[in-house]
Amino acid sequence: MTAHEPKGNNVMKPPNYLTQKSTILAMAIAAVALIHGNADAGPSGTMGPENPPVSSAKMAPNAPFLMQGHRVRLATYRGQPLMIWEVATWCGSCKAGLRAFVHHEALIDKSNLKIIVLRDYKNGGYPGITIEKFAAQVAPALLKDPHFVFGDATKQLATAYNPHHYVDIYQLIDAQNQIVTTSSAPSVTFGKIERFIASGSK
Repeated sequence: MTAHEPKGNNVMKPPNYLTQKSTILAMAIAAVALIHGNADAGPSGTMGPENPPVSSAKMAPNAPFLMQGHRVRLATYRGQPLMIWEVATWCGSCKAGLRAFVHHEALIDKSNLKIIVLRDYKNGGYPGITIEKFAAQVAPALLKDPHFVFGDATKQLATAYNPHHYVDIYQLIDAQNQIVTTSSAPSVTFGKIERFIASGSK
């Protein structure tokens, strides 16, 4: 062994303060990654089935909803075809559904269909903007359209129409107050709504 060759116990090691700085840096990077990971996750929920099993029509429960803080019963609209659509204001498919209604607004305006858009009870389990702000951001024209009503689902209405707590689900109710269709994602299933309108909903 030459004089320039280090012995095993004399191998140079980094100073302690460098090791500590490296550890702190690694922990900081991990914390930032964790925060970004949680932020990217965002709210999530289950959409209603687009094609649930076919069942015989049943009478629509006369449940209340809130409109500008006032309780309104669905019986107020009895005798005309209705669509009850429960949405979450953080839900992507719900935004797409509102845009689909804007696209088909002329068709709807020629019909006697009343579309009641309700923010899910407790907004699908997450905080979020009001249903009015949601509509104003995504489809402001619908706020002035008399064929559309915006409000909030009560616990009673959610229990009757959305017991599985879907974040996007709708029912089509005919003039005899029978639920004839249950589905979700109007942007994808608008054909069902169009056929409901074409049938006269009688």
